[in-house]
Amino acid sequence: ELIESIFRMRKSAKDEKKKGVIDPGEPTEKELENGPIDNRGCTDIIFCLCFVAFIAIMCYVAQQAYDKGDPFRLMAPYASDASQCGYGPNKNLPYLWMPNLFCGNNNSIFTSSKCVTACPASLDSQWSTAGIGYSQLYCQFDSTVYFDRYCFPNVSAAVLMFKSNATDKVGQYLFDIYTAWRVLCIAAGLAVILTMVFMVILRCFARLLTWLTIIAFIVLLALIGYFFYNKYQNTADESDALNYKILSIIFFVSDAVFVLAILCMYDDIQLALTIVEAAAIFIFKTIFVVLTPLWGMLFTIGFIIYWIPTAIFIYSIGIFSYDGTPVPSVAWDKTTQNYWYFHLFSLFWCLAFFLAWVQFVVAATATQWYFTSSSDAGGSGSVSKSAYWSIRYHLGSLAFGSFILAVVMFIRVIFEYMKEKLEEGPGKNKLTQCLLAIASCCLACIGQCVLFMTKNAYIQIAIRSVCFCCAAKYAFQLFLRNTDRFSLVSIFAVVFIFIGEPVSYTHLTLPTILLVQISVVAVSLKKK
Repeated sequence: ELIESIFRMRKSAKDEKKKGVIDPGEPTEKELENGPIDNRGCTDIIFCLCFVAFIAIMCYVAQQAYDKGDPFRLMAPYASDASQCGYGPNKNLPYLWMPNLFCGNNNSIFTSSKCVTACPASLDSQWSTAGIGYSQLYCQFDSTVYFDRYCFPNVSAAVLMFKSNATDKVGQYLFDIYTAWRVLCIAAGLAVILTMVFMVILRCFARLLTWLTIIAFIVLLALIGYFFYNKYQNTADESDALNYKILSIIFFVSDAVFVLAILCMYDDIQLALTIVEAAAIFIFKTIFVVLTPLWGMLFTIGFIIYWIPTAIFIYSIGIFSYDGTPVPSVAWDKTTQNYWYFHLFSLFWCLAFFLAWVQFVVAATATQWYFTSSSDAGGSGSVSKSAYWSIRYHLGSLAFGSFILAVVMFIRVIFEYMKEKLEEGPGKNKLTQCLLAIASCCLACIGQCVLFMTKNAYIQIAIRSVCFCCAAKYAFQLFLRNTDRFSLVSIFAVVFIFIGEPVSYTHLTLPTILLVQISVVAVSLKKK
């Protein structure tokens, strides 16, 4: 789609015909004849200031959360007497002792738990030290600490159950990553190499693969139609024969319509294939653009590392209470609620901004490469120059577009939460569920449309250096004039991605598994 928009901005029909493009497309505006505008100005300055103010407020909310929040209290369990272990009168009793359901008269771990100084073993002296009085209800047993707070009975059934808890799993995952980090780096390098190989294949064989796929599909439809026609000829039952006849007609008519559509759209298909080849050449010639999504991923991971602890601190601002389970309940005031919703929205806006930055940098690099390429020269695109444009001139436009996308995402999340609550309620019925499903589909459709328009608006900003609203208008008009071409490029992109992903997975998974096994054996031998 990036290359599709760039092709619409071509320098002249004559130049493109020399490059082998079948349809000359739309004429290029005079100011864009030499490529994207270099004499740029700042766009959407007001929204740039709003985004800066938003970051400042986000820092203020984080500071308030770290000052007033107490996440450790979220981990402190409540005993059955409604007292919280490790706080207040139980300051020196940080552990929650859970009774053994396999002995005694108790039938619930929630109604017989109590705060203790340490998780006791079976000896009487240790039970006394822990603060647990022996009785028929509290029979003695060995106990094990889980989540650094809970004393569970060391019974085989309980041990097996809690050995599979999230803490053990996370520890195992981290150990696996530490053991196989070299293998993961090698796999990442192989993925880049396979990407380049696939780009070369697309550059050389895209047309052949596409036309072979189209011909195979035409033949497949004809064979299916013939199969049902043959069944119609050899079936004695009139009802079954009629069904087979209808199915054969449907497939033969569909095949004929598909052939006519291919003939009518031949030039557009050739243009779409040229665009796919150009995209492959662009990736191959501008290899550093592949790192741009990795930078976006690193920014996203860094922000999430900040966002999750801050969310926990904000969640812990409030009044803790006992609701019948060891897990504490937190009641928020109006200010904490506002902090929480603002922090939640900051997640969507910042993630959408990182996505916008990646899309803009790739688009700007592609435009530079395209307008400097010719039949003699391969063209060049500067990722660093594109990144400079994004921060120096178009930060406000990226913030504006990402804000719109974040609002849609935020509304969808709130709606899905309300939908889940309504479906859990006693008054649910089929009509309500149907209306909720329709509304959910509409919101999802709106989200995809906004994502599509913002992405194409960033392309126009990269080319024209205009504000976001003007860029969205240009992108929308461009899409209306070239709906069939956009659709064809999207279809072919999906087809080639569908072909490329299984090939990459197959050629990466087997060597990676082999290398991981070798790494595990090497670590085991080293320990010995």
